[in-house]
Amino acid sequence: MKIDVNQHLTLGAKRTLKAFRIAMFEALGENEFDKITVNDICQKSEYPRATFYNYFDDKLDLLQYLWSYIGHDIFQKLPDITRNEDGLIETFNLLLDFFHNNKPLLENLKKSNGVDSHLWHNTAGYLKREANEIIVEHCLPSTSKRVPAKLLARFYSDLIVGMLEWCLFEQPDVDKETADKYLTTLLHGGL
Repeated sequence: MKIDVNQHLTLGAKRTLKAFRIAMFEALGENEFDKITVNDICQKSEYPRATFYNYFDDKLDLLQYLWSYIGHDIFQKLPDITRNEDGLIETFNLLLDFFHNNKPLLENLKKSNGVDSHLWHNTAGYLKREANEIIVEHCLPSTSKRVPAKLLARFYSDLIVGMLEWCLFEQPDVDKETADKYLTTLLHGGL
């Protein structure tokens, strides 16, 4: 991104970013990511291309911003994460709820090759990075001697995103309670 969203933003900048977020989210609900153009986004947002390029390098840059915005919103909803599996299961449930509550986006992902789509790889990569940071920061004891914390966080974030992929694309009819039970079993090393 060409601007730092962690700095103080003017009301105009906030409105502009919101318009581009909404436009991209709507476009993702209607069309495959690869078929969405900057012109489509500008038309939906009612901002000119020049304004788009004042904020973003390209549509992939906007997509990264969209995931970070959504991820920040999702992860803020996490309760005070404890150092046990409950925080991991709650993280998984919030992610699952997000996709179930955003059916057009989920349907777009499914029709765009599902787990093999560019859009999902981008999404999953972002989710893994965020989950990894949260797990290292909040869930893992920093004094673990058996397995390095960063390796353990990578394992858990891969597991959470893997379960999410399975629930969204391979077994979309699985209920949350069953998915939670499978995740708990996997967390305990059960096969």
